[in-house]
Amino acid sequence: MTGKPNRVVNPQDLEQLAKLLDGRGGVGDKLDEAFTRASALGVSGKLTAIRPMHSWLSETAPELRRKAAYARLEDGDPLAGLLLAGFTPEQLKNKDLPPDVLLVANATASDGEVDDGWLKKKDGETLDDWLVRVQGDAVTQLTGNEELGKAVATYIEGAANLSAFFTSSTTALLGGTSLISYFRSSKVLNAPGTLTSRLINGHWDKLSRVPRAGSWLSRVPVGALAGSDEAAMLAGYMRNGAFYMPTSTEANLLRVAQRGGLANAAKAAGWMRGAGIVGSVGATAWGVANLATMDHGKAWKEDKAKYLSNWTGTAFNASLTAAMIAPNPVTVGLAVGTGLAYAGTLVWDNWDSISKGAEEAADWVGDKAGEAISDGAKALGSALNPFD
Repeated sequence: MTGKPNRVVNPQDLEQLAKLLDGRGGVGDKLDEAFTRASALGVSGKLTAIRPMHSWLSETAPELRRKAAYARLEDGDPLAGLLLAGFTPEQLKNKDLPPDVLLVANATASDGEVDDGWLKKKDGETLDDWLVRVQGDAVTQLTGNEELGKAVATYIEGAANLSAFFTSSTTALLGGTSLISYFRSSKVLNAPGTLTSRLINGHWDKLSRVPRAGSWLSRVPVGALAGSDEAAMLAGYMRNGAFYMPTSTEANLLRVAQRGGLANAAKAAGWMRGAGIVGSVGATAWGVANLATMDHGKAWKEDKAKYLSNWTGTAFNASLTAAMIAPNPVTVGLAVGTGLAYAGTLVWDNWDSISKGAEEAADWVGDKAGEAISDGAKALGSALNPFD
């Protein structure tokens, strides 16, 4: 039980009705259009009677969604807690959300005696922002320690930013180097993120001789991990007047799929490249969802660096996905460019934390260096003093 009145309704019907009221092309848009036309014609006074519909729409549509969310909660829908937080089904569609966050959100919303106000989406808060904040707030609720909750949220956000910076900067660096080699010496481009796969393919015989690990590795087909060069041959093409057979890390997977089906494309990719593609697709979808839940005007005014990092991050993940699937000068070039932009905006967005950390590190190094020099001088003096 949710502690709220039971409702015999179809939540999808309520959500559809709310969408018809305030969704794109709905009653709200048509009402705005009517007032705009009336103003242009100088007859706004004729619509005075329906002006209160604005406030009615702004109150009724969210209330319908809230009731639909409670109905979903009673049905055991894992997304009910996020719907009650203020997100729409469209914004959450096909999103890979942390199961622990879903569990906490639903458990809090279902307890009528617990204040679930901290779950509510704040004005202008994106899905990404909400997930970071709510995990810290959950710790605060469980422990009663607000500072610990803030520390957890800061750690989660910092770890995510560090991972994103590492991925974007290394992609830009390695991809840029590859492009230079491509244009200078016609070197074939590899898909981003396949360095480990190339090492495995090139040194499998050595890896399989590693004690203990080797006995396990020898039972794993190399193609399953790093990709099948045989399947990759389906993406062969004319290059410099000769037919070229690409390796698994060089192959255009779209071309393999077109000529040999999705099964062969999966074989050519291997588990490692395939996992990278799935991850970048998910990150792109997440970025799109984040942008969809954003109040763009407000976000730009409040924090330009964060706003731009949301856009560049989504663009980077989209271009990285394209480059991992079909490596060529255009896709790799886009990944390099967007990677540089994303890394740059991340540094800009987190500059206060970076400069503060650098200052603290410099102070620590200075103190330790001073202690070491002092201790070293004392030790040297003692060694040279025959009476010590």
